Amino acid sequence: MLQDNYGLRFFSSKVPPARRRAITAFAIFFISVIFLQAFYWLFANAAEPIIMGLPFGMFMVTFLIGVELVGLLVMDKVLFSNEKEDD
Repeated sequence: MLQDNYGLRFFSSKVPPARRRAITAFAIFFISVIFLQAFYWLFANAAEPIIMGLPFGMFMVTFLIGVELVGLLVMDKVLFSNEKEDD
């Protein structure tokens, strides 16, 4: 008899638990950075202070983009370092 499996599955059963935790942690990190970028005006809606020649709101946007870039580089190093082929 076939088993009814109608639940949501985010990962294949072949994915090890450590990799699942890492992927989930990166997903939560990137979702939070994206929400901060979308709603930055709630906490960075002032022209003062000037940081590196930029108003605070514009600095926050560029800072969050930099944080996202660093997160992507770390994710590439952590999750995909074993899959790259040496030429």
